[in-house]
Amino acid sequence: MALVIGLAAGFGPPVVAAADNLITIPAVSQQDGAWAGMPLGSSATETIGAAGCAITAVTMMLRHYGIDTDPGTFNAWLTANGGYAYDDQLIWGAVTTYSGGQVAFSGWLGPDLGLIERELDAGRPVVAEVQLSGNQHFVLLTGYSTADGIVINDPWFADSVRFSDRYGDPATGILSIRTFMPADAAPRLGERDGWLASAVAALHLAQ
Repeated sequence: MALVIGLAAGFGPPVVAAADNLITIPAVSQQDGAWAGMPLGSSATETIGAAGCAITAVTMMLRHYGIDTDPGTFNAWLTANGGYAYDDQLIWGAVTTYSGGQVAFSGWLGPDLGLIERELDAGRPVVAEVQLSGNQHFVLLTGYSTADGIVINDPWFADSVRFSDRYGDPATGILSIRTFMPADAAPRLGERDGWLASAVAALHLAQ
């Protein structure tokens, strides 16, 4: 979890799930003892366990695409290779470099539920910004169904649950999304990219 950084455009109509579409991705905990105590980036105060939700959500996404990693390994690489800004704020584009281009960061967007449905239909999990106890938090959207609505993997709780059970209506509970594409996917047009996972204040980033 961390404080909010940015605002993004891209609002869309509510998702109407026509069929079940669930991507099976094992949940990963940011509080796993193997890495929870590691400093997040070069921060003197934050750890993966306390503030590593973004990198843990990305780790789950990368595993879906066959990249064998974990939050500790990913964090170490980001720290050594300029993958953080301001000590511990994930630069989303660094995911592309880390994966060797196998998976590319493709957009920082507003809570466009129609786009989320299309991404999940294409087999692409989506990283979503929410609020947990008043703080910025990131989860991984892994599917939807007529019975359950949007389903998520939550790195703070290390579980897979219905979005609505924890964060309410996705139309208001999802604050923004980050999308990623495998190398062989056709690019989308008209997206608005951004830099960071978190910062000390709400800030509009000029693109």
